[in-house]
Amino acid sequence: MNVRRLRTPFASTLLMVLIVPILVACGGAATPSATSAPAATTAAAAAPTAAPVATTAATVAPAATTETAATAAPVATTEVAMTPEASATTSTTGSSGGNILRTASGSFPDSLDPQKSSFANEIAIEELNYEGLMRFDKDLKTVPAAAEKFEFNKDATVYTFTLRSGLKYSDGSPLTAQDFADAAYRSLDPNSPGDYQATLVMIKGADEIINTVVPTDTAKLPELRKALGIRVLDERTIAFDLTQPTPYFPTLMAVWVMYPAKDSLVKAGGENWWEDAKNQIGNGPFQLTTIDKGNNLIEFKANENYWAGRPKIDGVSVRIIDDLSVALQAYKNNEIDIFTPDPNDVETLKADAELGPQYKEYAGSCTTTFSMNLTKPPFDNKKVRQALATGFDREAYIHDALKDTAISTLTWIPPGYPGYDANEKRFSFDPEAAKKLLAEAGFPDGKGLPEIKYSYSSSNPANQTRAEYLQQLLKKDINVDITLDPVDSKALVRMRKSKDTYPQITGGGWCADYPDQQDWLSIYWHSRSPFAQNIGYKNAEADKLMDAADIEVDPAKRADLYDQAQKLIIDDQGEIPTRNSKNYYMIRPTIKGLDFTPQDTDLPGLITGLLNVTIEK
Repeated sequence: MNVRRLRTPFASTLLMVLIVPILVACGGAATPSATSAPAATTAAAAAPTAAPVATTAATVAPAATTETAATAAPVATTEVAMTPEASATTSTTGSSGGNILRTASGSFPDSLDPQKSSFANEIAIEELNYEGLMRFDKDLKTVPAAAEKFEFNKDATVYTFTLRSGLKYSDGSPLTAQDFADAAYRSLDPNSPGDYQATLVMIKGADEIINTVVPTDTAKLPELRKALGIRVLDERTIAFDLTQPTPYFPTLMAVWVMYPAKDSLVKAGGENWWEDAKNQIGNGPFQLTTIDKGNNLIEFKANENYWAGRPKIDGVSVRIIDDLSVALQAYKNNEIDIFTPDPNDVETLKADAELGPQYKEYAGSCTTTFSMNLTKPPFDNKKVRQALATGFDREAYIHDALKDTAISTLTWIPPGYPGYDANEKRFSFDPEAAKKLLAEAGFPDGKGLPEIKYSYSSSNPANQTRAEYLQQLLKKDINVDITLDPVDSKALVRMRKSKDTYPQITGGGWCADYPDQQDWLSIYWHSRSPFAQNIGYKNAEADKLMDAADIEVDPAKRADLYDQAQKLIIDDQGEIPTRNSKNYYMIRPTIKGLDFTPQDTDLPGLITGLLNVTIEK
């Protein structure tokens, strides 16, 4: 998720653009709140989703390892029945009135169209309002959502999902297999492509639709859709025919691109249909009721028609507060229940007798980077990128500027996720080695370098001091000057969506969408990915390795292929990894029942839909 989240999330500008969402891998990315992507201190017990085995009433679960890429190969035509967690099956009526969870987010979503979203703060909203065929539990295992079971053939190229009986949208209207087919059609639509089109590229005929020339060949789309490998067999059954073995396909069915926004409302609402809450009739545990940009407010009510039962709280209120000092005061005034504090305030909060116990910190799922426009000097020069990577003192920056709310990293996939490379030591902090690389690049002692403009979010005032500290570090250690370029957070997000406007250097990164290397590598770094295209990155050898790994059903071989690809990407320093995230929040003691997971990039408990949350009076 672009950081997110971005969903997120996606998600952080350059290692400190702490307010611009990171690209959501929200199902993931980037927290739009305070600290871009904080860092993972402990391994997040997440592993790749294993393919189903030949048993019934089984749950698709990740492998029990943390470093191997073990996606097990499916076995011959197997049916897997999905049983929901017991805690989610009972409906509990929330107390009447005032039983609202009040939260804060750092920036207003740029889009709330599930088929177009990629930032963590966008996906965080959609996760409450919608749900896919599958979802993740508190252990990040792939578990049932709208589907009660699925079948697949021997080589994992045909998957058939059966929906639960009696599924409804939040307005009480029927939810059918066709609604999920419509979600896939919208995701693939070449007229309005989203960043996550490549998620579904393995469906037969998807490539032809994605690559349709607009507007020249759009007349062909109806026929291309008929040929697409999506078959609605009846109201409760949908089948997917794939061009290649895809052992992680059930996991993809939990990602927001498959959220079934109501097609009739989408079409009637036009290009910006998602801006009107009346069009956001979903199937998740909550129903979106308010999208108010003027008052920086998004609100939900409990969905009385949710298949697993009504949530225990009556609703959720999200206030958009980009100045984290204001958010802190709102928390102290009992106006919000949960928010992510600014790193500058963490030490004081932890030491406070009353507020200290309300500070919660746990492993996250994001990697934050220096993200550069590789099509423009000087970052079109690989040795300049390597020099910056080697000459940046991650430990000093994290300790001094971020108050130890993150952990330094030299690699892309974070600890606890399949594919994490604990042995990666290249580009460790070494100023002399960095200066040598600069000289080899043609810029001895930094002389002759063009102006380097560092763009960061101006919406959080605390970012200015951090930017100035970064400027001082690079000058002191490797004699590289950077020009500070504060930019409004919304404008910065827009700039990052094309290589033509992408900042020269800014904050970037990725948060996990689902626990598999394919999400971290192929989705982001393959040359066909819009994320790689936006920064101008391409490595043909890495592309081949990722292509081979994506269809490899042998877990060990698959892990090795992804590992080779990641090593090439790190050598290129297409983005410079700087830190892994911690999730950290201030949480009022009256809030109970939150399920913490590494992928809580915008709000704790999102992955399990806040179903078990209660508010003590």
